Amino acid sequence: MRRLLGTVAVVAALAGAGVLLAWQLPRPISETSAIGALWHRHSDELGAAWNPEACAGGVCVQDYRRGSIYAGDSGSAHIVRDDAVGEAFRERGGVAALGLPIAEESGSADRPWQAFQRAGIFSDGGGTALVRGPFWQSWLRYSQERGGLGFPKTAEHADRRGTRVQEFVNGVVYLRDGKAVPTISDIASAHRRTGGAFGPLGYPKSTQRAVGDRLVQAFDGGEVWWSGGTGAVSVQSPFLTAYRERGGVGGALGLPTAEASRVAGGSMQPFQGGVLYRSDSDGAIRATSSGDIQTRYEELGGPEGELGLPAGEKVDVPGGRYQSFAGGVLLWHEGAGVFRMDAGNFAVWAADPGRFGWPVKDSWTDDRGAHQDWQKAQTVLREGRLLAVPQTPVDASTAVLLCDSQCDGDSWIEQGARGAGFPNIVKLGFGGSGYLAPIRGLGAGFAESVASNRLLLPDGDPGVVIVTLGGNDAAQQRATVEVAAAEEQLIGALRTIYPHAAIVVDGVMSRNDAAHAARRAMDAAVTERARRLGVHAISVAGWVSDYAAPQADNVHLTPAGHDRIGPHYADALRAALGR
Repeated sequence: MRRLLGTVAVVAALAGAGVLLAWQLPRPISETSAIGALWHRHSDELGAAWNPEACAGGVCVQDYRRGSIYAGDSGSAHIVRDDAVGEAFRERGGVAALGLPIAEESGSADRPWQAFQRAGIFSDGGGTALVRGPFWQSWLRYSQERGGLGFPKTAEHADRRGTRVQEFVNGVVYLRDGKAVPTISDIASAHRRTGGAFGPLGYPKSTQRAVGDRLVQAFDGGEVWWSGGTGAVSVQSPFLTAYRERGGVGGALGLPTAEASRVAGGSMQPFQGGVLYRSDSDGAIRATSSGDIQTRYEELGGPEGELGLPAGEKVDVPGGRYQSFAGGVLLWHEGAGVFRMDAGNFAVWAADPGRFGWPVKDSWTDDRGAHQDWQKAQTVLREGRLLAVPQTPVDASTAVLLCDSQCDGDSWIEQGARGAGFPNIVKLGFGGSGYLAPIRGLGAGFAESVASNRLLLPDGDPGVVIVTLGGNDAAQQRATVEVAAAEEQLIGALRTIYPHAAIVVDGVMSRNDAAHAARRAMDAAVTERARRLGVHAISVAGWVSDYAAPQADNVHLTPAGHDRIGPHYADALRAALGR
């Protein structure tokens, strides 16, 4: 511009004096060269030529009143105007320093810019900025990529770690190992939101790449994924490893939909197909996946709710699936929905899914324990003991009978319990069973079956629990010391299950003859152990003979025999209980 102003002043002065020097006269313009052809299209804009077209070293140029045209060996010609961009071009060394123009000046009148072989010059009205070298090559490469990098915001400089960097309106270019690595557009914004190069993502490791209709860029501390539906979101350590292990963007999780965030006891990150959760306590990362279980989990408050963080991954089972959490389990059954279960009831179900069927409502807890309604039953889990909810309430008028075949039919035990003031009878009688003699179908005697929840006792507060066992243990020649030990185990369980109920242990119904000696010995062993444990004991040794009770076989009474014994047993029971 200064060149032109000086020339114009001389021409104007001479012209005013009526003198025009030969070197100041307009010069001819070629009709055939690339420069001449371009001038003819822009003659009104450029004005007359100041000098002839000249070529040297593969560069041709011709200057005009309002600019210059440059052309190279390729024959491509471009204008450099006499404006802020052109002035900066000449001041910064022109073609020798910046190379030939490779495109016409672009931008608006107040924000023009122009591309040269080795640099770009940008003007914003307040000055000009230069982008050159590898930064410029990177700018050119991504000029059409989602808006490109745009105008430079800073000059090339070293950041506080010594990395060469240049910032642009629409991104940042970093020089790593001599290679320019840009962040652009939405990915650059996501990088900036996390703290840029000094945040957890650190510096970009490579340029962004397309994965189908999505974009991804790798950073030292993670990845940033972009799609039209999700925008740009980063996946950082420690979630990145877990994300890749689950197939990354091509797996069930899909793209990230939001940045990781803190939750109670850990952190989480949501994805299109689920959520990753990390526990602070053990560092484990577990996922929930889109579907009924995750929806119910979120309805219950997610990690901030009663379930807390996931404790395992979703598991498929025949007909359904489940997932464990710190505060319980969500179990889905096809056609029924998702039910929340406490860990104890779920363990009962998992041990034998067909025993009770599927849950039909959520677990609920009160002072009696953890309740669960199943397809086949209702149960209460209390202190590790699983109890059944009977149709008729178990209360102070109830006698719970644990017995062998002695209580078949309207037995002497049942008659005696009614006679002692317990009209509501809940009978668990199993022929052939005993303290150790196994209950058919359970594989263990009463003591072990109750302890392992294979035999469920009724929930409630009965008035009395009557145990009438031992005859089959005697028949199987079980050692009395072992039977007494099993009796003690059973009584301990009963005291836990029914802390307010009286417990009565009956001996073994028998005759006085030698054939029943083993039954009488077992009677003595179990009643003695009961007394030592502080529970009521009623010996019935020899009662068959004492009361002339008719027998159906060697050990069982006829109905008449039961009727004969029943009143005597009622008297003994009332006396034992002080009723």
